Amino acid sequence: MKTIGVSAVAAMARGEAIVTAAVSFFSVEPIHVFGGYGVFEMGGDAFHGLGDRALAEVTGGAIGGSEQNVTLTLSGVDPEAAALMDAEEVMGVGVVIYRMIFDGSGRNLLDVRPYKRGRVDEIVAEETIGGTSTITVQVESAARGLGRNNGRMRSDADQRLIDPNDGFFKHTAYAGEKQIYFGGKISSAVRSSF
Repeated sequence: MKTIGVSAVAAMARGEAIVTAAVSFFSVEPIHVFGGYGVFEMGGDAFHGLGDRALAEVTGGAIGGSEQNVTLTLSGVDPEAAALMDAEEVMGVGVVIYRMIFDGSGRNLLDVRPYKRGRVDEIVAEETIGGTSTITVQVESAARGLGRNNGRMRSDADQRLIDPNDGFFKHTAYAGEKQIYFGGKISSAVRSSF
């Protein structure tokens, strides 16, 4: 369960809190950035501010639903800075996304906690001729099968596609879909098949 400090909860209740994110990319030379201005020290690391050009976005999510990737978007990147972003160097590296809650002035940090952990899954750079670039990074969390190199196993047939001699799932039943009608009218197509 994720908890938030008492002072941060009180600031949010008053509508005075500023919520932003910080991201650490653990490549050969770690990269630490946050959605703010200047340089911010946290845990002995210097986080460099990206201003208001950054966006961390989590789409979807329901109890019992599948986990969604986290999309990190950085817009307004100069061509020189975009050239420094080597996709192969950052691909697959560990990422920690922090949720930061500041007071209304934006100077006092009230709470910071890791929000998601994962690995860089995909990097897309959209460049504008004579203008700035937009870099989008997809972060795959552990709930999406982090580092999985093959598909999910659901049946003996799935397992035998990978290794014909592996009969681990031979006693596993695979149930097809069954529709149950609770008080509603059954369609004529269903009635005619029984």
